[in-house]
Amino acid sequence: MSLSFSEDYVGKIRRLFGLNLYEAKVWLALLSQGRSTSGRLSDIANIPKSRSYDILVSLENGGFVVHDLSKPISYRAIPPGELIDKLEDKAKDNLDQKIAKLNQLKESAVMKDLQTLYEKGIKFVEENKVATSYQGAEAAYFRIKKSIKNAKKEIVLISTAGSLENKITILGRALKQAKANDVTIHIYAPVKDISDTLAAEIKQLGKFNKTDLDIGRFVIVDENEMFIFTENEAETHPSNEIVLHIRGKYLPEKIKKLAAAHSA
Repeated sequence: MSLSFSEDYVGKIRRLFGLNLYEAKVWLALLSQGRSTSGRLSDIANIPKSRSYDILVSLENGGFVVHDLSKPISYRAIPPGELIDKLEDKAKDNLDQKIAKLNQLKESAVMKDLQTLYEKGIKFVEENKVATSYQGAEAAYFRIKKSIKNAKKEIVLISTAGSLENKITILGRALKQAKANDVTIHIYAPVKDISDTLAAEIKQLGKFNKTDLDIGRFVIVDENEMFIFTENEAETHPSNEIVLHIRGKYLPEKIKKLAAAHSA
């Protein structure tokens, strides 16, 4: 008897738990059996018998299964609730270790050498004459968060209806930190309806304004720097996003006034 889960469901399990195809199939098969041998699991999961042992070892190393010292060796799945607790503890430990390494790096001689190389190797121009571009949403959002956290007075987030929730999710923590520093936050988007959950989350950040015009996607910080998302998010993969970072007061001031003029 082979595994009866749909491909979509197996794919969902893979994404949620970071498993490859065979790992997801074997784990689901073991969950359905409670306890089983390597050979039987390969039949249920419909995978090559030659791969089942290696896959079970990988799952055991990841904390998903344990093996019993019986003959033949059998495996049993960790209860899902217990697994989540284990994965959470492991993630926290990994994060603490990474943060500790980064803190050590900050004070290292290597870091000082790199900073010296950067300062001596680049000829700077005045900030208010600089425009920088970022390719890829991840790189752009990393830089936007930095500006938000350093904001002194005001942040204006202008979004399309389709990207509003995603922007709040990605920038939410940085925006909360800015608000805690007494920075005023205004959010604009041409939305007709907004979920109660999203509305509540936005309310914790600042003032939300519905607009009657789809202006585009912008983040303005302290009226002297602005991030412009140049692509249509509905037609562009996040890795292909092009975001311009412009310093200076003229354009941010004009975009901010345009948003305010078309808000309810």
